[in-house]
Amino acid sequence: MKNTVCIYLFCASALLHISTYAQNPLLEPFKTAHGIIPFEKVELEHVLPAFNVALEEDRKQVQAIIDNPEPVTFDNTIAALARVGQKRDLIASYTRALGHAYSNPELNQIVAEVSRLRSDYFNEMLFNEKLFERVKKVYLQKENISLTREELTLMENYYHWFARNGNELSDMQKGRLKEIRSRLTELSVIFGQNVTQDRDRTFFHLTSEEDLSGLPDWVIAAASEYAQSKGVEGWAFPLGGALTWYFTAYSEKRDLREKLHRESRRIGNNDNEFNNLEHAREILNLRLEMAQMLGFASYAEYVLEEQMAGTPAQVISFLDEYKDKVKPIAQKEIENIKDFASTLGFDDIIREWDFDYYAEKFNINKFQFNPDEVKPWLPVDHVIRESFAVIKDMWGLDFKENHQLPKYHPDVIPYEIFDANGEIKAVMYLDLYEREGKSGGARLGMLRFQHKENGANEISVSYNLCNFQKPVGDEPALMTLWDLVIFLHEMGHGLHLVLSDVTYRSVSGYNLRYSDFVELPSMLLEKWAYQPEFLSRVGKHYQTGEPLSQEMIEKVILNHKEGRALMVMQFMIPFAAMDIALHDIREPFKGDMCEWESGFIHDYSFLPVVEGLCVIPSFTHIFAGGYASGFYTYDWSDMMAWDIFNEFKKNGIFDPAMAKRFEEEILSKGGTVHPRELFINFMGREPGMDAFLKSFDE
Repeated sequence: MKNTVCIYLFCASALLHISTYAQNPLLEPFKTAHGIIPFEKVELEHVLPAFNVALEEDRKQVQAIIDNPEPVTFDNTIAALARVGQKRDLIASYTRALGHAYSNPELNQIVAEVSRLRSDYFNEMLFNEKLFERVKKVYLQKENISLTREELTLMENYYHWFARNGNELSDMQKGRLKEIRSRLTELSVIFGQNVTQDRDRTFFHLTSEEDLSGLPDWVIAAASEYAQSKGVEGWAFPLGGALTWYFTAYSEKRDLREKLHRESRRIGNNDNEFNNLEHAREILNLRLEMAQMLGFASYAEYVLEEQMAGTPAQVISFLDEYKDKVKPIAQKEIENIKDFASTLGFDDIIREWDFDYYAEKFNINKFQFNPDEVKPWLPVDHVIRESFAVIKDMWGLDFKENHQLPKYHPDVIPYEIFDANGEIKAVMYLDLYEREGKSGGARLGMLRFQHKENGANEISVSYNLCNFQKPVGDEPALMTLWDLVIFLHEMGHGLHLVLSDVTYRSVSGYNLRYSDFVELPSMLLEKWAYQPEFLSRVGKHYQTGEPLSQEMIEKVILNHKEGRALMVMQFMIPFAAMDIALHDIREPFKGDMCEWESGFIHDYSFLPVVEGLCVIPSFTHIFAGGYASGFYTYDWSDMMAWDIFNEFKKNGIFDPAMAKRFEEEILSKGGTVHPRELFINFMGREPGMDAFLKSFDE
């Protein structure tokens, strides 16, 4: 009887396994162009079963590596390990993409569960002593074996991943470390989802035309359409995004500016189930506990050991030098705004909800120019076509729209990207416009890294997610200048993926061990947004076809420079410094987080700190986005980007020879070479701050 039951259970398990494969499009061969996931065939119910099967296959492959009776080599250990998980990574990346594109309770649970399962799997691998022993044996042979530069980097990455993450701990400590990592993964997902849900649960609603005083016509029209989409009369504004900024920058109703500002700044900190304050505290304290278990004084020290910056002290030194340069400029800028406001009869203190309003009025008066005047010259479709044309001129890449490719959301536009020889190089989806449930901000996400692990080249598949204002009425979608910067920034990340030419996924594209180099391509490409040559190409009036005039281009550039230092002092430097301060604590955080933030920001801000409003509960970059102890990387990468941009300017910013050098020395290498060496190979010297700081004098 016992044997009969066992046979029955075995058969039932086998049939279930076969059924899972037969009915799940994520587990079948992808019979699509370029092996893209057949998105339209996949239902949410397919994700977790497929992911569990993929993890099961991964575990079998890892065990086969451990059980291999042959002498330990790079090929049968490191290379074999690097090839594990292709299906797992595809499903995990697909799930992340869905999580950014949509938001609903069922999907949110699946995203969280995939993250948890993935974290648990890597914890298992990380503490697999037999696997680490094999990796260590290869590492200790490195002086006596012949490896390519990429193979050497891959081996060192795997060794350090095992060596610095708790393999020497006791079993009890390893158990605790697993708990911490699993909980941190869970909290990170919850934090990000809470921000999206708290933002989307309500809106700022107006019913009187008097309340629209000062707003541009297109903003009023967009607010009316948004109200209709919400099923209410009048005008509505989401809590965040372009419409929110335009209201605070143009509304003549100070009380309403304050109300909207407070509501949008309380995201993640309202008295509801989406409050993130305790999540942020728990994340910080668990990160500290983990770092100290691993022998580091703080989480910042743990993270920065594997960054170009090296230590928290070096980051602070960098930020202090930066602050010393821009603070006097910013001080003058804020004084100019205050003086101008007083000429308009404003005799109160300028507060956060006044700043954008008077800054815009000051700039318009100074330059006799409103940046919104440029919008008719920046129709989204034309800007994208011309941006792609510039990329083609520089890198020989041809973007071709192809709606026959599978789509993970109806709004996305698929592009096939071909090289100068007509060979397929990559696929990229554009997801440009804001919608409810979609993650805020912008990102260049990855669905598949370029690699050659199976012999043939597998092209990268990525998505450029933005949140531009949707078309209003019969008008086409128009970009702001800031939208243009964002689009180019994300395309810089995209080029890092598209032009990657490596063998292994784990060092492909922007998959870098030293992540403070990741933003270099994006910070570089966004500099084209304020160059006359580029603006004259992308600027074309959507009605008349008239090009952007040189006079307007000059005003765009002057307007951009005005207030740049103030923006840096208000946001980039204090947020980067706050990130380091939060993660360089040596004892668990016990106080009031918003109160702590107010005291910290006070040392940087030129405006009075508003009690009860704080950034921490919605600071997804450091609590949900992988930038913990790394927000400084935007400025660090910008430092290097200014150096490289000056090289581009020598022969014209569209110079294909310089673009080719940048591709060969940096973009194509992915994470196969230390970034400092990549920079030196391109520039012939170490990174320096001169060009970066001088950019504020130009």
